[in-house]
Amino acid sequence: MQAVLIVGGPAPYREALSARLAARGRSVTTEPPIDDAPIALHEVVPPSATVAVFHCATDGDWQRLVSSDDGGYLGRVAVIVQLEAALYRRALAMGVGVVHHDTSTDIMAQVIESAGHGEALLPMQVARRLMAEPDTSDSADSTVLDRLEIQLLRGMVDGETIVSLGERFHFSERTIRRRLQSAYLKLGVDDRTGAIRVIERDRLLDDDQLPGPPSDPSA
Repeated sequence: MQAVLIVGGPAPYREALSARLAARGRSVTTEPPIDDAPIALHEVVPPSATVAVFHCATDGDWQRLVSSDDGGYLGRVAVIVQLEAALYRRALAMGVGVVHHDTSTDIMAQVIESAGHGEALLPMQVARRLMAEPDTSDSADSTVLDRLEIQLLRGMVDGETIVSLGERFHFSERTIRRRLQSAYLKLGVDDRTGAIRVIERDRLLDDDQLPGPPSDPSA
């Protein structure tokens, strides 16, 4: 049975979503507990939770979502409070499901269940909006590979497995898979085969195509 941890958000939202998930046969834990005082996330995360749902209204909420990346969950979902394409992109680039706060609890439950299977469920109107609107965020270019993604892709091209990459970089297999999924999204492909094809075609991992390491200020 899928066990869900609901993190943050107004009590009425947590109550309604908990009731809907319970009606669908899911085990639910909330943090903070309904009608109780806030408790630090690390004090209450149940080891049995397979999907964590984060209410993302502030930068602190987003940071808590980021910090949960190696928490052992099969899936995570960001519940956003502003209907902005940039927030959907931000969540999807992290490899998590995303749904708007005002969405019906039935749809929220479907998004959560999909996240537990490694899928991102988006309403058609949201998908169309993401395709139609340009990304005007002030954040770093979401199509640029970061250094870890580059290293993971290099290892993948060299034939390394998810297990060996996790051992080399000291991350869980789940984290390695999520970071590779983020890299695939940036490359515009769906899987390892597509990534290797694009990498070889565009010479993306050639040294002269990569950003250099940070300069040493003491040099």
